[in-house]
This record gives sequence, C-alpha cells and structure tokens, in this order.
Amino acid sequence: MVFFSIFKDIGAFLFPRYCLGCGQIISHQEQFLCVACRHELRQTNFHLLSQECNPMIRKFWGRVVVQKAAALLYYEKGAVSQRLIHALKYHDRQQVGLWLGQWYATELAQTGYFAGVDLVLPVPLHPKKKKKRGYNQVTLFGETLAQALQVPYREDILLKQTYNSAQAKKHWLERQKTTAETFVLTSSEQIAGKHILIVDDIVTTGATLAQCAALLIAAGVKVSFACMAYSNNE
Repeated sequence: MVFFSIFKDIGAFLFPRYCLGCGQIISHQEQFLCVACRHELRQTNFHLLSQECNPMIRKFWGRVVVQKAAALLYYEKGAVSQRLIHALKYHDRQQVGLWLGQWYATELAQTGYFAGVDLVLPVPLHPKKKKKRGYNQVTLFGETLAQALQVPYREDILLKQTYNSAQAKKHWLERQKTTAETFVLTSSEQIAGKHILIVDDIVTTGATLAQCAALLIAAGVKVSFACMAYSNNE
C-alpha cells in the first residue's frame, strides 16, 4: 500500500491533472473539478418540483406534450458549468458525461422521477459532425441513466438528417429555424406505445428537443427529457 501511494504521488507530480473550471492542479481524489469549482455548480432540482412549477416543462407548453423533464445543472455562460460542458463537447473529455450521468442517476434515484421510462435515446449528431468530433457527447450520460433505470439505450432509432453548424453560436431565432425538419425515425414499430426519455447536453430554447419529441409523439410515443444542464439564456 505504501509503494502504491508513493507511485500515485510520483504520477501526480509527473502528470498533473488540472481543474476544468479554474485550471489549478487537482489531486487524484478530485474528478475534473477542484473543491471550490465543484461547489460553484448549481443544481436545478427540477425533479423535485410539480409539473406547473417546473421551468423545463413550462418551456414546452404549447409545443409538445412532455411527461417529465429535468436537468442536473444550471448552465451559466463564463461559469464553471460552461467550461465543464465545453470540455466534454470540444476537448474530448468524454468521461465528464459519465461523471454527470452517475451524479444525476444518484439524485434521481431518491425520487424515482423517471420511473416508467422504457427506453433512452440521445439527441443524435449528424454523422459528419460525429465523425469530426469522434463521439456523441451525450452517449455516456445517456447510457448511465439508462443503466440506472434498467432500460435499453439506443442510438439507431432517432437520426439527424441535416448538418448544421454549431448551435451555441447562433441567435435563438436562428436555432429555432435550423433545427426544423432535421430528424428522422428509422423504425416507428419498435417504439410505438413506449415511454421514451430523450437525453441531451444543454436545453436552451428547447427547439431541438421539441423537434425530436414531435417525431416520437407522432409515432405513438410518450416523451420525457433529461439534460445535463438548463440555460435561461435564450
């Protein structure tokens, strides 16, 4: 045990790990963020609110019927939450998605908020974008929630048909327009009558999630949403 501890100390010295929030060196006990940055993350606790008081559900009123909707964190520009998710999306820090999924699964298990879900689907990336990035940033998050709910996770049912440039850099009205009619279902028969949880990284205007939900609902599906983060900045 002593030698193992010494080995870890030498490894930490030779290959230091840096906080994704502030850039400071972190210990091997800390995951991605130092203690100070970890405490800066604000949880939404939407899963503890009634349907009427849940801001994420209200975002979709008049657009699509949503059974349940929740997000782990508030997404704040210039804050730790933005730097954390940007590291996941643009800097190949895929394990951040796993970490957020495990964290959220633990929170959700206390209330059984998504009990009754039959299947988990991610908001898909266009194949061209997935090839360029090398992964869908939602995969590990979605797989972890699916495992906690003991239901399948599928990436072959909902596909993105149109390639768009980065949505985060667009005005909210542009995002509403460019997400229209870009998704397709590969099989309606496999999902008819099911309750599907759609997972994504950040919900801002909700345009992307609404488009995905509309397709699924038209196929006879009930839909819920789970996201890593929720943004009020539309």
